Amino acid sequence: MLATTLTSSRIETRPNWAEVSLSALRHNFRVVQQHVGADVTICAVVKCNAYGHGVEECAPALEQAGAKWFGVTSTDEGVVLRECGVTGRILVLCGLYPGEEEEALRHSLTPAVFRLEQAESIARAAARLALAQRVAIHLKIDTGMARLGIPLTELEAFAEGVKRLPQIELEGVFSHLASSEVLDDEDTARQIERYEAALRTLANHRLHPPLRHLANSGAVAGRPNTWHNFVRPGLLLYGYEYAPSRHDGSPVTNVSALPLKPVLSWKTHILGLRDMPAGQPLGYGGAYVTPAPARIAAVSVGYGDGLSRKISVRNGHDPALCHIHPSVGHGEVLIRGQRSPIVGRVSMDLTLIDVTRIAGAAIGDEVVLIGRSGTEQISAWDMARCSDTVVYETLCNLSKRVPRRHAE
Repeated sequence: MLATTLTSSRIETRPNWAEVSLSALRHNFRVVQQHVGADVTICAVVKCNAYGHGVEECAPALEQAGAKWFGVTSTDEGVVLRECGVTGRILVLCGLYPGEEEEALRHSLTPAVFRLEQAESIARAAARLALAQRVAIHLKIDTGMARLGIPLTELEAFAEGVKRLPQIELEGVFSHLASSEVLDDEDTARQIERYEAALRTLANHRLHPPLRHLANSGAVAGRPNTWHNFVRPGLLLYGYEYAPSRHDGSPVTNVSALPLKPVLSWKTHILGLRDMPAGQPLGYGGAYVTPAPARIAAVSVGYGDGLSRKISVRNGHDPALCHIHPSVGHGEVLIRGQRSPIVGRVSMDLTLIDVTRIAGAAIGDEVVLIGRSGTEQISAWDMARCSDTVVYETLCNLSKRVPRRHAE
């Protein structure tokens, strides 16, 4: 039975929704745990509203499946987890903004740090709150992505400085891989070497953080040498993985795909049907003109819901996009177990579908954007390729106005 989660007492009326299988989510967590082994702790990454799946339902489901750690972007995301009943450890991956240290500590969040000044601010906040226990922090190392992370040249000064903070425990040290799924990537090999060098530097200063983590989803799937004793899967939990490959794009045959289940389906309904003559421009700018008489359905979904405008089918394809990937601009949906192309430009609230070949297509028919209908299936990967983006963006862009219906 589906349980619809609403933010108010209003009745859900808009025919556009996402179905989220919590049983599939728990299955994926167990698959990953079996893959890495019982000695490796999983930090379930649930940032960005659990990759668009609804964090207030997904995080407790993952905790039920055995998750002891959760990864979030920021303090406010961590507070949401506490408010929905999550009792496990919560790692704030991008650290704390100045001034929110006390709020984070009150909610027992574990901050990442990448400057000594951050650790000092956390120590002062712990002193003001008169905490009985030391505050655990995780140090992020910049091994080559050049985003957040302490440079290796500053690591020794950090090590000496953090030892002078009695309120602080250096519990973990981590970094992030830029191309973990490309198994012959030389830059990734150098990142791994720099991370190992950072561990040695800390050890030389008598610092031995018990938790060491480097593996994101791509590394969890194909790089056992990066697992250490703590991994941070995100995309894997939601049913998708980057197949390990080489730089030339060829697959790696000695790495088996994990038996994951997609967690999310996205659906809507046909709102209107019209028979159009040949030569009829459709939608904004007349970007698609019917080459022959066609039956066109209007469905209740658009870029306001997270459907990319790049997915639209245009006459003769779009020369600005077609060189990027041959599937860009070839968006499809499933109706009555059959594929139907998206035609014309996607607008904010409505999208047009050519249902000429769908016998009996009718107002009210279910339209599957992501998911299965009959024997056909469209994955978030498929939608991402048609939109010239990554599956992460496709899932995370699902807007708040799309109700999530969570099923056990």
